[in-house]
Amino acid sequence: MRYKALCVIALMVSVCLLFSSCDTSRLIRPVSSLLSPPLYYEEYEELVEAFNKKVNTEVIFCSPHSGDFRSAIVIEDLDSDGTAEALIFYKDAKDETVARMHCFITSDGKWISKGDFNGYGNGIESVKITDMDGDGKSEIIVNWNTAGVSSGITLSIYRSSKFEDKYKEISNEICSVSEIVDIDGNGKKDLFVITQNNVAGVNQRIAKVMKLHGDTVVQMGEIKIDPNVSGYTSVKTEKSAEDSPMKIYVDAMKGESQMITEVIYWDSEGSVLCAPLLDTETMTNNASLRYEPVASADVNNDGVIDIPVQSQILGSGDDSLTENTENVYVTKWINFDTINSYTIVANTLINYPDGYMIVLDKNEIKSTGIRNYRAQNCWILYRTDSTGENLGELFSILKISTKRFEQGSLDAYIPILEKEDGVICVYVTQSGVELGVTEEYIKSRIIKLP
Repeated sequence: MRYKALCVIALMVSVCLLFSSCDTSRLIRPVSSLLSPPLYYEEYEELVEAFNKKVNTEVIFCSPHSGDFRSAIVIEDLDSDGTAEALIFYKDAKDETVARMHCFITSDGKWISKGDFNGYGNGIESVKITDMDGDGKSEIIVNWNTAGVSSGITLSIYRSSKFEDKYKEISNEICSVSEIVDIDGNGKKDLFVITQNNVAGVNQRIAKVMKLHGDTVVQMGEIKIDPNVSGYTSVKTEKSAEDSPMKIYVDAMKGESQMITEVIYWDSEGSVLCAPLLDTETMTNNASLRYEPVASADVNNDGVIDIPVQSQILGSGDDSLTENTENVYVTKWINFDTINSYTIVANTLINYPDGYMIVLDKNEIKSTGIRNYRAQNCWILYRTDSTGENLGELFSILKISTKRFEQGSLDAYIPILEKEDGVICVYVTQSGVELGVTEEYIKSRIIKLP
């Protein structure tokens, strides 16, 4: 029996080799070699031939991990002359510790090498191409990274030289976050970064803004921000208005579950960078603290980024809470302005694991209680009077598997949101009906977490 099984396996391998035109080396090729030049040869034949002649070694192509450009070969008109330039990201197959970038221009229909650069790591996080100073020529911004190292990236800026017919590196910066923005509203793009350093044993996080000045990068300003973060998760920008400058919102994790948002803007009158949510005495940003990793978002669709802040627990002190239930935070979505005052645009109860939130008005926040049965994926909301006494259950919200919901035995439940792992649905109690809860009300108040 074993002999027959081995014969069958041998036959299957032979058929594979015969009909797929593959050889044993291709069958056991390492994943990294799948990014080698043959993948790009048909589409960029002349460019790859010119590249191979120039480097004259076996290479592995490297694709950026994120951003607008995800190919190891980037074709763009970098100098607005109507002809294409090319960037090739690769590693020497004999030395995979350093990623590199090779630049080409076209001349008389041929690809001409104009620079080869060592990177600062063995991979490329992202590539951005943009005209920062408005001269019609795009700068190349590369975020280099090292696999397995989460301490930061190295950002490099490259541009074509005004005095020599080649590309050159004009700046590099080790940072945790980078973004291209026009922070001062002058029509030219600036570089925003967050860096980390240690001064006399004290950890610091610093937000910086830099601008291009000829072939150099000069700093416009910097500001200290909360250093006690474990990492940054997103960067959002908000366009300037007549009464408000452009703002940068940076969401950051504190430990495994807590999150804050830094708000950073440029004060044109004082020509300084500002971070109004930082308490300079404690060097912490508690103004935007929440206890779940809920990101900032435009929650009311007015074009302004809002920050979720959790400071009050709904149902705290409620005698109906038992060891089987958990408290729920009231999450206020706040629009901060530049003078550290704010407007509350929404009050919500967020079920982060199940991905939804309940929107309540100010009066409902004061007259609503909740029991959170986390193990059962179930919330029960009830109405209270001014003393906190339970006047009756309103409705329950729970997540049910799609298979169970489709069986049709839950006709009394109102489906609200469909998730990959189930359906969020609501059951309105009789007392809820008597207190004015309708299907229309439910669907207007329970929404997907942004």
